[in-house]
Amino acid sequence: MLYPVMLSIIIPVYNSEKYLASCIESVLAQTYTGFELLLVDDCSTDTSPAICESFAARDSRVRVIRHAENRGISGTRYDGFRASAGEFISFIDNDDLLPRRAYEIMMADIGDCDMSVVSSEGADGDAVKKRLAEIDAAAAGPVKSERMSGLSAYELLKSGRCAYGDIGGPWGKVYARQLVERTLELTLPYKDSLPWSYFEDCLFIPLCYPLAPNVVLHDFPGYLHRGGGLSFRTKPTPYLYGCIGAGNVVLEFYRERGFRRLYELYIGQHLVYLQSIWWRIDRFEDDAEKRQAYLPMIDEAFARYCPDCLASPESSLSEKLTAFLFAGARPLWKLLIGNLLLARKYRRAVRD
Repeated sequence: MLYPVMLSIIIPVYNSEKYLASCIESVLAQTYTGFELLLVDDCSTDTSPAICESFAARDSRVRVIRHAENRGISGTRYDGFRASAGEFISFIDNDDLLPRRAYEIMMADIGDCDMSVVSSEGADGDAVKKRLAEIDAAAAGPVKSERMSGLSAYELLKSGRCAYGDIGGPWGKVYARQLVERTLELTLPYKDSLPWSYFEDCLFIPLCYPLAPNVVLHDFPGYLHRGGGLSFRTKPTPYLYGCIGAGNVVLEFYRERGFRRLYELYIGQHLVYLQSIWWRIDRFEDDAEKRQAYLPMIDEAFARYCPDCLASPESSLSEKLTAFLFAGARPLWKLLIGNLLLARKYRRAVRD
């Protein structure tokens, strides 16, 4: 199949007038120029649509898609993907920035690669722009890269034994179109039950990596992510509620496919995340129906997966200890983990 463009870059847009122009400018300033940029506006109520149209008017590589009704982040990414024309696909969040060489590095020797990944860094406020300037000012030169299977790459990243590459969101990566399609075959069945998750970091990425025959990780800070995302808010969001079921789907996928080590690496981290969600529901959720729906769901996940976590050679001592306390000594867990560690962690988080 012949593709009109080599690379399609997709930015889901929603009420990001403060940062959107800087984000788009960082894409249009890339040293790699063979791309189309799709700006998919999900019914923004600020000036984001006008910002999108202004860039489309002055650069023919930019296309704007506007939703008639709000579809959420996963639906917006999916619509951008369906409208894209590239052989390779990349996603950017609408408030983040890319150093000028990001796509030059990710697209180098891309022909036989299923996914090309740069490192990401997080920063708050204007510190992102300062870091961007530092990276762009650094001397150009060769970048250390390592090629392996997607399964090996994800195991390496989940184990914390790789200092570069990105394990997180859909951003900071270039995907072969066929890899996105294969992953969506697995996640689209959850489009209605997990609408916030099927094209997000909690479901799409954990399934995508092990499906990729050939991944290259680059030791280059190619994606700058602003802090303060949905996972750092105290009151639970639809995204967080979706993470409960999404993590369970991922674990069952690993078990069914025989990805034993990845299952063992993932399980302790998933249970730690579930404890964080449980604490936020217990402390901040005032919707009785949501409490009744999601607190038992977390308890059911613990009943199913805690024994495997405790037996896993890949789970850390802290993961095993917190899981043991949560499952068998909840009052003590609330005192030591919830009211001390988690309360301190989210002290400065955004309170809805």
